[in-house]
Amino acid sequence: MKQTILLIITMMIAVSALSGCTSSGDTKNVRQPTDTVYTRKAAMDIYAYQPLRALQIIDSAVIVGNMSEVQADQCRARIYSSTLMGAQADSLLGGPEDIRFDTAQAICERLLSHDTIKADLKRKMDVLEVLTYTERKQNDTLGWLKQSRKLVDVCHKIGPDAETSALRTEAEIGAALCTMDKYDEGMAKMDSVIARLSEKGSFDELDALIIALKRKIVILASHDKYAETLPLARRIIERLDDYEANPDNYHDGSHREPKNEQKRADYICFYREQAKSFIAAAFSALGEHGNMLTAFNLIERGVRDATAREHIARYNALQQQMEAERQQTKADRVSLISVGVGIIALLFLVFAVIVVSKNRAINHKNSVLVQQISEAMDYKKKYWEEKIAQKQAADTELNTLTDEQLFQRIHEIIIRERLFLDPKFERQTIMDRFNLSKERVGTIFSKGSQHGKLTSYIQQQRLEYAAKLLVEHLDMSIIQIASDCGFNSNTYFCDRFRKHFGMRPSDFRKASSHQPSVS
Repeated sequence: MKQTILLIITMMIAVSALSGCTSSGDTKNVRQPTDTVYTRKAAMDIYAYQPLRALQIIDSAVIVGNMSEVQADQCRARIYSSTLMGAQADSLLGGPEDIRFDTAQAICERLLSHDTIKADLKRKMDVLEVLTYTERKQNDTLGWLKQSRKLVDVCHKIGPDAETSALRTEAEIGAALCTMDKYDEGMAKMDSVIARLSEKGSFDELDALIIALKRKIVILASHDKYAETLPLARRIIERLDDYEANPDNYHDGSHREPKNEQKRADYICFYREQAKSFIAAAFSALGEHGNMLTAFNLIERGVRDATAREHIARYNALQQQMEAERQQTKADRVSLISVGVGIIALLFLVFAVIVVSKNRAINHKNSVLVQQISEAMDYKKKYWEEKIAQKQAADTELNTLTDEQLFQRIHEIIIRERLFLDPKFERQTIMDRFNLSKERVGTIFSKGSQHGKLTSYIQQQRLEYAAKLLVEHLDMSIIQIASDCGFNSNTYFCDRFRKHFGMRPSDFRKASSHQPSVS
């Protein structure tokens, strides 16, 4: 009984010591999940220039419970569609240029079928805004028009709070109609939107007016009506000048409004330089070279200023990232030290209990445990010695092979285990699997194979496997086959298949079904 009480008291002391190592004793300083850097705001503040870091923050926010998976997907779609570092996003997805738009589109289409999005009109509006933008960037006019009309319907259901968003989208619909040989109808719709927005005075309405004017300028220029673009471009500059002089008159707290003076200056400079570019293009097309040179000089000066601000913004973003990583490293180090001290204290107290109690049964159990641990450590040591020896032997064997022989060895394993079907299969996979350097892997595929590079090899294996599935599994859809073969986009799969085999997947399946069977 006495020993039991002593053990309980000791464990209570140990728990208290461990708690004291991991907190300051003041409940106000206890770290909460929302205190971390893993929040939606932290990610969306940097995604323009640091999309990879923003995506990492979103993944971490989901893990710590600061964000649901649906909310994370909304953020991912916007990052892929709107980041200024498009090449980084495309590289992360492992696809061709602009695959980020395909990914954003797929995410948005999936979100629109989710009950959470269906039940929240504002979140549905946000998803449709991203989807409309991606359709326009992909030059899918029909999709652009279809999604824009859906977005307008949702804005009308929301009510007055979304009236400006509805007008902004009506301008998009007008531009889409103009590109579909419905010029008069589209132009009338844009003129109606511009007229209504001209009567408004908030920032959100100013932003929508500028977008509508830009759309009309682009359409007019495409029809060689450059003289009509000049007053529209000057109108943009006039409104920006007024906004610059009287920012308080436009303040409305909308999410589009710049949050500080620097961002406001960047916003004004960006659209002012675009308007100047429209003016310069118009003067050039109209043959007014003097005015054109004046406009070009103004643009050049603005570009120099904008470039300087761009470099400053990137530098500040990098500094913020480094500071966040430094703080995280410091927190991890403190946490590790606290846990280590707690464990040491706990072990010391347990040892004290064993010495004081002098319980033979416990001593016997400890002796058996020590023996088992020793045996386990000996076994583990022998196991790892054997593994290291095997690995060294395998590495030695690989180093003696020529590039052609090593490629053949790797190729056989990839085909046998169908590693190429994994969408995440890449150079790092081969490096980790065969303990090869990045340079050796590159040499193997550039000099040891006929493929030239790893991406071409992976794509050929996937396409050939897809061709086999098209012939042998008629019950599988082409979309399912594309997914099973490691392609994230059905459109991209069909394009690559056609370029490789000279025909579309559907035509290939049809042609193969007409081939006479070999008895």
